[in-house]
Amino acid sequence: MTIDASLRTAIGEAQGEGVHVEHSLLKEHPELLVELTTTQKFSFSRQDREDIQLAALKNRFESLVNKVPVLARFAESQGLKSIEKIEDGALLMLPHTMFKSYPLSAIESNRFDKMTKWLQTFTSIDLSHIDARRCQNIDEWFDVLDAETDVRLRHSSGTTGKLSFVTGNVYEQRTQAWGFKRFFEGFGDEPDAKVRGVGEYPVIVFGHAKGGMSTARNMDSVRMYLYGGDHEKFIFSNSGRFSADMLSLGSRLQKAQASGELGTLQLSPSLLARREEFLNEQREEPKRLTEFFDRIATEFRGQPVIIQGVVPIVAKGAIEAVNRGLENVFAPESLQQLAGGTKGQVLPPDYPDIVARFTGVPYPRTGYGMTEASSALTRMCPAGHYHLPPNLVPYLLDPKTGDILPREGVQTGRYGIVDVAAQHRWAGILTGDLLTLDWDGACSCGRSGPYIVGEIRRISELEGGDDKITCAGAPAVHENALQYMAEIGGD
Repeated sequence: MTIDASLRTAIGEAQGEGVHVEHSLLKEHPELLVELTTTQKFSFSRQDREDIQLAALKNRFESLVNKVPVLARFAESQGLKSIEKIEDGALLMLPHTMFKSYPLSAIESNRFDKMTKWLQTFTSIDLSHIDARRCQNIDEWFDVLDAETDVRLRHSSGTTGKLSFVTGNVYEQRTQAWGFKRFFEGFGDEPDAKVRGVGEYPVIVFGHAKGGMSTARNMDSVRMYLYGGDHEKFIFSNSGRFSADMLSLGSRLQKAQASGELGTLQLSPSLLARREEFLNEQREEPKRLTEFFDRIATEFRGQPVIIQGVVPIVAKGAIEAVNRGLENVFAPESLQQLAGGTKGQVLPPDYPDIVARFTGVPYPRTGYGMTEASSALTRMCPAGHYHLPPNLVPYLLDPKTGDILPREGVQTGRYGIVDVAAQHRWAGILTGDLLTLDWDGACSCGRSGPYIVGEIRRISELEGGDDKITCAGAPAVHENALQYMAEIGGD
């Protein structure tokens, strides 16, 4: 039986939801864990779930350790030649700062041949044939990688002075699409356990249509695998590109301002040459926003849609829409995928009510996830918890000593994961998040497995430091960069 046929059986597409999932198939192809229904994902016993995860860890390690240099180096430093127990995965989690470990001078001097060599250390996909010396900026580098390789690079907002780059790839696009679909599904006999609309409803996206940020990349995957490539079903608040170069400039600008070195900031000739392009985009933004709201108010009023975006962008969009008199725009059965909290941005305390007034749909339970993982967000359960899907093998480390905390009871520590769904990169990530996990998984919602209890905090809030790979902070960085481009030109 081919993998496609096995996959359809595993996720219940061929025989109906709730079919038995062969654990041997999941151990060999853990990327299928993302595609299981929500009920299937969270019905494993702890023993079965960890048996699958351990086998998947072993398989991923064996297939990648000789192909991904950074994994080989970490394994050698830990004296780890094979994975024998699930705790071994905690020894192979890359600090999230690794994804910005390249020399900034390579970006400033357009040495994208060096950047490509650095990138090669994170992926098993061969990049040796790429001639990146012709690239004059980050956006061009992304375009070359898209056109000539299977890598689909993603970048962070770079709010601490430097972008992070994660080596996503075409093999994860199906996984991302199915993760998006499963996000909306409830568990067991919950009312939305068999939700419909994904693949049918138009998708209203608060964000850019193009670029290397997660929103654009994810929507590319969803369009390809769930909408048959139909571009007409996707409506973006900005149909243009979210430029990585502008974010890079903005992050350096913020850092220079903080250190009092703004006057010494140097811009490359290629970036200066694009100055008018960036400024034109800024000037067109009010017109673009008006066209966006006019379109959704006329073409989609009263229709069921899917609303997608991070909380700050959606909230600010809703405030603008309500100010324009747009309320109760969509049908009540519309779906919403809102990621995370306010991410430190100042929003009115009643922003959930404003979003509900605009959409005509109750404010949804939000999602938690990260760009480094191959699947989409995990939606908060009715009891108010984030449950960790089985493709994420979770760990908690003591934030001071780095010791692995016990995988039992209720523990608080620095959160790390190994995403066994990632096939061509080692997706072991030690995040900057401090959180509490209940390992016993006795949530009142009925889902099995560990879940997050209480608030998710950034360790940098206490210590001051690293950025998180997220898109929520990017608009402010982008806006500041555009303003700076105008100032240096005398506008």
